[in-house]
This record gives sequence, C-alpha cells and structure tokens, in this order.
Amino acid sequence: MVFTMLSLATIARADSARDMLRQGNRLFGDSKYTEAIGKYDEALVEQPQALEPKFNKANSYYRLDDLDQAMDLYQSVATTSKDMALVAKAKYNLGNCLFQRGAKQRDSDLQKAVDDMKSSIACWRQVLDIDPKNEKAARNIEVARLIIKDILDQVKKQQEQQQQQGQQNQQEQQQGQQKQSQPQRDPNQPQDPNQTQTQGQQQDPNQTKDQQPEEQPPQNQQQQQEKTQEQQVVPDTTAQEILDREQRQKKQREILQRAQYQQVEKDW
Repeated sequence: MVFTMLSLATIARADSARDMLRQGNRLFGDSKYTEAIGKYDEALVEQPQALEPKFNKANSYYRLDDLDQAMDLYQSVATTSKDMALVAKAKYNLGNCLFQRGAKQRDSDLQKAVDDMKSSIACWRQVLDIDPKNEKAARNIEVARLIIKDILDQVKKQQEQQQQQGQQNQQEQQQGQQKQSQPQRDPNQPQDPNQTQTQGQQQDPNQTKDQQPEEQPPQNQQQQQEKTQEQQVVPDTTAQEILDREQRQKKQREILQRAQYQQVEKDW
C-alpha cells in the first residue's frame, strides 16, 4: 500500500514537471524568456535531476544575453548527461557563449578575448569528437582561429606603438635635461659688438610667407569607446554570424561617432 502511494506520488510529480516544461516551452516560443525560466524552475523543483528543463533554461538565459548563467547550465548538462546528442548540443552552445563573450571583450581586454576564443574552440572540438560530421562546429573553429590571429596582430601593433611612444618620451626628457644643463648668459653682461648672428639669425626680409613651413594641425586620435550592444541570437548561431553582427554594429557606431564631429551643416 505504501509502495503504491509512493509510485502514484512519483507519477504525479513527473506529470507536473512535464506540464511545467510544456508551459515553459510555449513561453520560450513567444520570446517570453524570463517567464519561461520560471516554469523551467518549477519543473526542476518536481524533478531536480531532469536535464531538458535545465538545458532549455540555459537557452533562455542565452536569449536574455546572460552568458554567465547560460554557460553554467550548459556545463552542468554536458557533465551530467549520458545522452551524447544532448552533450554535443550543450557543448556547441557553450562554445557559442564563449565566442560571443570574447567578441564583446575586443574593445576592452584583448587577452581575455583571446582566452575566450580559445576556450570556444576547445568546446567545438569536443563536439566534433562526438559528432565528426558537425559542419557548424568545424566552421566555427576556423572562424575563431582567424579572429585570434587578428587580435594577436592588434596586440603586437599596440605594443610597438607603446614602445615607440616610450622612446619618444625618453628622447624628449633627455633634450630637456640638456637644455637645463646649458649655462645661461648674464643679462647684465654687455654683448660683444663683433658678435655674429650665429646665435640667432634674423629672418630674411625677402623671404615670402609662402616659403615658411606650415605647421600641420594635430589630429584627434582619441576614439570614444562604447559598450558593445548585442542583439539576441539563437543559441545555435554560427561564429561567422556572430562576427558579422559585431562588424555591422561597429560600422554603425563609427557612423554615429563621425556624425558627432561634423560641423553644423539552434541546435535543438
């Protein structure tokens, strides 16, 4: 009798979990991701070991651009599931999260961007270990490699610029010290009438104004940095699509910046 009651309770909890899962999926389909997360949580209360609501909850966080939450859930699914197809999906989406986070960090921390890109490649390689025919994962790896090379070239260029600036500052400092060490002439001392103009040649009155070198106006080298604003993408988006979106948004930001300076005139 007791066993029968426990079995009925277990069945009731399973039915309730499936019902919550279906409700969450409908909300997800309507782009109501926050509400969907609530339903997936209710399903997990009934069945804490269920992986489908956890995976769908990760997808919802991804759509909300909460990458850290999504990555934690994808990692949990990938490490606990015995369904290798589900593991591959979780690893693929985890790679996408890392790639997207790395793309965001290109304007703030290049080293962290490289680290995330490398981690995304590792995830996609694990996907290929499970499913060697996964073409999306293979393409994503190639795209991430190209991005890493581009970032490393950018880092090298910045280091060279910093080195050149340091050398220039050192030269200017040395010149300033040399000027300070030169003896100053006593203003009360009479000047030698036979002194030539070697200490200060006067300008040739016949020299035209056009012959004088013109000083070039300094260029404004300050660039305003804006926080990358990401549009929501599906979890199975390819790395190339993420990259294309980043480039389009960067062009739009550059256009807006130039306008400010103008004069008045799925894998499931």
